[in-house]
Amino acid sequence: MPNDTTDDKGTDTTNDQKADDKKATEGTAAAASFAEWLKGQTADVQKLHGDEVAGLKSALSSERQQRKDLEGQLRDAAAKAEKGSEAEKLLTEQADQLKGLELQAAFYDEAHTEGVTNLKLTWMAAQEADAFDRRGNVNWEQLKTEFPELFAKSSTVPAGDAGKGTKSEPSGKADMNQAIRIMAGRG
Repeated sequence: MPNDTTDDKGTDTTNDQKADDKKATEGTAAAASFAEWLKGQTADVQKLHGDEVAGLKSALSSERQQRKDLEGQLRDAAAKAEKGSEAEKLLTEQADQLKGLELQAAFYDEAHTEGVTNLKLTWMAAQEADAFDRRGNVNWEQLKTEFPELFAKSSTVPAGDAGKGTKSEPSGKADMNQAIRIMAGRG
């Protein structure tokens, strides 16, 4: 009976699995972002990712188009209803709510690329500042000027040298053993 480290042909897969795990760990540790990590992957992995993203974007586009169509249908029904009636008011209100939800979804989608740190708070700030044009486009520069605390500051990850993070060079050639000896009064 084959053990857990053999495949269907009876060959040992332990070393192969360890090599794959090591490669995956090295790839994720070295990359500072998903985009960098993806660039380091094989063409097959990049194609799979691209296909998945294209499918998701297609589904999102389809969903948004359905919402726009529904909003149009609600507005048409409101226009056909008796002027000033309760039905007209309700249909118009529903169409306005649907349009607002679509505007909010588009805002959240775009906010990620603008470096927003708090989506809900930034949405409320954009409404308060009236940072939208007639078509619903957001004036990001206005928001960044009025509410700079809502946007992430670009930061770079320093190299592995301890002095880089403190903007100074490490002093001396002391190592951990030397530091322990000094603290213990033996150094």
